[in-house]
Amino acid sequence: MPHSRAEAEALLFEFTQSDALRKHARGVEEAMRACARWHGIADEAEIEKWGVVGLLHDFDYEQNPTEETHLHVGSRILRERGWSEEIVEAICSHADYMGIPRDTPLKKSLYACDELVGFIGACVKVRPTKKVADLPVKSVTKKLKDKAFARAVDRKCIYEGAEALGRPLPEHVGFVIAALVPVAEEIGL
Repeated sequence: MPHSRAEAEALLFEFTQSDALRKHARGVEEAMRACARWHGIADEAEIEKWGVVGLLHDFDYEQNPTEETHLHVGSRILRERGWSEEIVEAICSHADYMGIPRDTPLKKSLYACDELVGFIGACVKVRPTKKVADLPVKSVTKKLKDKAFARAVDRKCIYEGAEALGRPLPEHVGFVIAALVPVAEEIGL
């Protein structure tokens, strides 16, 4: 029996107290739902699964912030609680150090959205209106070249993620911005 989005959110809230991390998870969830549709998925249960992967991708990060623990602990928890291997593997695939091939559209999409959602959030915070709906794609691509800006964001993931999806970077940036607009108020953008 597949788990529901409500169960995923409860798990996220159980392990993540940080409002910023919860909002990031929600943003990645929404970007993943948009990616599922972009890949031609119309089945709502499948779109929800993609969203759940986005929502849970960092659920254990706050308590396990190192490469030695993040996702290693999380994957064990997910398996113990009966989450499908497809979801566990997709979540684990977003970190290079896990060594899991990104061989499905689901895995490629998570990799392509995770860091970009965080980077877009950082870009919004320095814009005059502080609204994702007003964020130009060019502003994001320009800020990507500024290594001092949002230095914790792994730009390699952003560039390689867009490439893995077969999308030019500006197109992917615009796509993710558009995906975040409907939940902007909820996630503080």
